[in-house]
Amino acid sequence: MRKALVGVLLCLGLVAGCKAEPTYQGVSVVTYNYTPWDLTSVRIADAFGGVAGSGMIRSGGGEGSVSCCYTLKGTDFTVKWKGGDADLMRKHMFDGKFDEVIFAKETTVHLPSQDAPPGDGPVILELHIYPDDHMELALSRKLLGQVRIPIVDTVRWLYGNHRDELVGYKSIHELADVLPKVVKQAWTNYRIEESGDMRAYMYLYFTVASDFYKDAEIAGILKDPNRNPGDFGKAVGALPEEKLAQLKASGTPPGDKDL
Repeated sequence: MRKALVGVLLCLGLVAGCKAEPTYQGVSVVTYNYTPWDLTSVRIADAFGGVAGSGMIRSGGGEGSVSCCYTLKGTDFTVKWKGGDADLMRKHMFDGKFDEVIFAKETTVHLPSQDAPPGDGPVILELHIYPDDHMELALSRKLLGQVRIPIVDTVRWLYGNHRDELVGYKSIHELADVLPKVVKQAWTNYRIEESGDMRAYMYLYFTVASDFYKDAEIAGILKDPNRNPGDFGKAVGALPEEKLAQLKASGTPPGDKDL
């Protein structure tokens, strides 16, 4: 009898299945923004009238920024999102041209029917927006540690450890505006995601040469079909000073902002 009751409760719980559309009741929403853009709003809508939303999310941001509490139903969702280039948004904040530099996009995203993650904490619906604008949804009970592309951590690491080598960058905020654009290049072309790989890529771009990836040796590592996460970072860490000097001498100036 007790087992039967548990089964009924599971059917009526947070993620309801039992031959019906899954329902996510009282969930919190976290949007992870891996695009080069600062987002002014994100709106997730199901096919049954349910809506969830997030406010301002900087490029690379989202972790720890929770909005709650929503009820969404089904497996297919429509995301309407707005944003723009951070520098342009600041420039036109008060001159009446702000809306002209804001884009509005609409994307569909699928979340397969599934049970709620085990645990006692609140269920979080994660929306991951990738540099190529495609999106993925996931359920978790973790507020921290779910970032898939470490943009913010890379900005902090690069500025904290190589500040004096960042020619033309007066503050970490200026670096934070440009680095996500380089992330788009790194992810789109080479699927750079692992933290060590990301640090190595940004170190070369911002302190050695902006076109370092054209070097035959570096290109061979980046394009190696057998490259595993972490391999690029290890390879760059093993480069001799002579190789870095060669890259710097033959390449374009580091930290190019015109992407």
